[in-house]
Amino acid sequence: DDVRVRRALSMAIERDIITDRLTRFGEIPAYSFVPPGIPGYENAVPEWASWTQAQRDAEAQRLMREAGYGPDNPLHLEIRYNTHQNHKKISLAIAHMWRTKLGVRTSLLNEEFRVFLANRKQRRVTQVFRAGWIGDYPDPFTFLEINLSGSGLNDADWKSPQFDALMAEASLTGDPQARMALLTQAEALILEDAPNAPVYTYVSKRVVKPWVRGWQPNLLDHHATRWMYLLKRE
Repeated sequence: DDVRVRRALSMAIERDIITDRLTRFGEIPAYSFVPPGIPGYENAVPEWASWTQAQRDAEAQRLMREAGYGPDNPLHLEIRYNTHQNHKKISLAIAHMWRTKLGVRTSLLNEEFRVFLANRKQRRVTQVFRAGWIGDYPDPFTFLEINLSGSGLNDADWKSPQFDALMAEASLTGDPQARMALLTQAEALILEDAPNAPVYTYVSKRVVKPWVRGWQPNLLDHHATRWMYLLKRE
């Protein structure tokens, strides 16, 4: 419940190591809550995203000391994840980063998916847990709305009247540019209060022959064959 601790934990995660050495599928290290590439939307980005990892670690250590944690009073946390080899590897890596940089003593809890979801929904027994989200349509709202106070998907139980008000205003705004600006402000509030720590953005990989035309990458990974054709091969 201390924003300094939440920020420190997020800053100490080396996202490049997780994507380059663990997932290794071209995932994009994430510093924003909304994935990049949505037309007309400018992501909010925390200031420390442009820092070196050494600078992030130094600030994270300062924040932990300020919050009262250190060698004589180490923070104890649980990371809860559902059964999957990648989830286990990532949880282990993050626990190692927190221990070596911040002295955090972390326990890992592996649960079957239904039990994992049920415990998340309780919003009582969880401290840190993994989560993923894939948007239903290419718009920032489909990602941001899971943080609304009344959302059944808000398993972190984060509540911000200011965030709720910005989202409500965006829903009633007819001007597309003004709407996107309001959603950027809403995303900035999430990053400022740090109820979650974005780690990476999912990607899709496809093998497309060079003589296929009309195939275009897109956020939803939808590819209608009616727009495609084949060049004549010699």
